[in-house]
Amino acid sequence: MEEKNCPLCDGIGWVIRKNGVEKCTCQYSDITENIFQRMNIPRRYRDKELSNFEPDEKAGHGLVLLRVEDYINSDRFMEGKGLFFVGPPGVGKTHLAVGILKEFFRRRGVVGLFYDTRSLLFKLKASFDGSASAREILEEAVETPILVLDDLGSERLSDWARDILHYIIINRYNELRPIIITSNIELKSRKLDGEVLENTLEERMGQAIASRLSEICEIIPVRGKDKRSSGLIAREVKGEK
Repeated sequence: MEEKNCPLCDGIGWVIRKNGVEKCTCQYSDITENIFQRMNIPRRYRDKELSNFEPDEKAGHGLVLLRVEDYINSDRFMEGKGLFFVGPPGVGKTHLAVGILKEFFRRRGVVGLFYDTRSLLFKLKASFDGSASAREILEEAVETPILVLDDLGSERLSDWARDILHYIIINRYNELRPIIITSNIELKSRKLDGEVLENTLEERMGQAIASRLSEICEIIPVRGKDKRSSGLIAREVKGEK
């Protein structure tokens, strides 16, 4: 069967734009092992795509996906604007964040960086003796074009951990570099069913950081059933171990 060339570049790999020549989007369609490593995407999430995210329409996931697509197709990330996915565990927040990173690479050639927040802090603390490796990790988190901080605020932070996260967030804020955040807790205190939510990122990280994040991140609630638990129950029903 004859292989068809890309209709945009006719197989050349480059397209002519008003401001010059740039690499065609077809060159970013396949994510290699090297790119996965550069983006630091864990193996468990390497098959996660926006296209295989299974939306729960009752939970409003259709609207969530529309807002995600709108973000990817806009230039808001170039203005330092990010996303803040908030919701209970197992509803697909990390799946969405990884899917966004992959689509930014495919569509725009942007190589972002994924970090589970606790893993980042542990990695820094284990090597934080003034070594070059610690500085490189921190610089990479500050300077990467798009940073995913997964599971932010999942545990109480020490003063050291809070200072590190402040450093990363404030520097990215100042340099207009976007952050995509997933969290199980709300960003700021608000009333819910007549009660004030107090277990928030604002309470754990401080008002100054919460204020900056609320300015640069579009808050997207992600609700629904815990897909991890649902999968376990389904396997138990089938008699699988």
